[in-house]
Amino acid sequence: MPSSQTHARTFSEVLEDLGHGENPKLSLHEVVDRFGERGFGALILVLALVAMIPWPPGGKALFALAIILMAVQLTLLRHEVWLPAWAGKASVSRGFYRSASGKIMGMVRKFESLSRPRLLFMTGKVADILIGVVAVLMALMMGTSAPLIDVLPDLALVLFGLGLMARDGVILIGAWVMVGVSILTYVLAWESLVALFHGVQHTLHLG
Repeated sequence: MPSSQTHARTFSEVLEDLGHGENPKLSLHEVVDRFGERGFGALILVLALVAMIPWPPGGKALFALAIILMAVQLTLLRHEVWLPAWAGKASVSRGFYRSASGKIMGMVRKFESLSRPRLLFMTGKVADILIGVVAVLMALMMGTSAPLIDVLPDLALVLFGLGLMARDGVILIGAWVMVGVSILTYVLAWESLVALFHGVQHTLHLG
């Protein structure tokens, strides 16, 4: 697809187009090829959106790894996307992608209608570096958290991606708020798990 044609289409239209192609498998390389010209924000956004779909155990870890690769390059202020060959070959069934992406397309279009360039002081090189660092943390949390809890860092990544792509400072503020909520929830979940473990251990010791 020519670059001018790609830019003429909205994010949601390109996201929908990924469900159609000659190859029955949709590879990560194709996703990067379609969205690479739109910047790291678009790639983080599409990866985080697809990661929101229910996946078998370990499925989210693959998307977390891809997001980490994008986030590190964002932190380094790279202008072109680099993807190792082994990662680019990772793929899913295009039919499954169509079925799953349809469930989130309404949310994507809603985000698109609300986003626009504003509060530009929240964007720029320094913001890219900070967002890249935090996006690595959010991706790690997303890939290692229990179901339901992993939605919070995933949503933070969605907001970061959209805010970067649209240069929307309001959405980026929302992303930073979601980062705080994610970290707080993650810490509380671990503290509860540790307390439960110690409680069981104490009960067994008494027995």
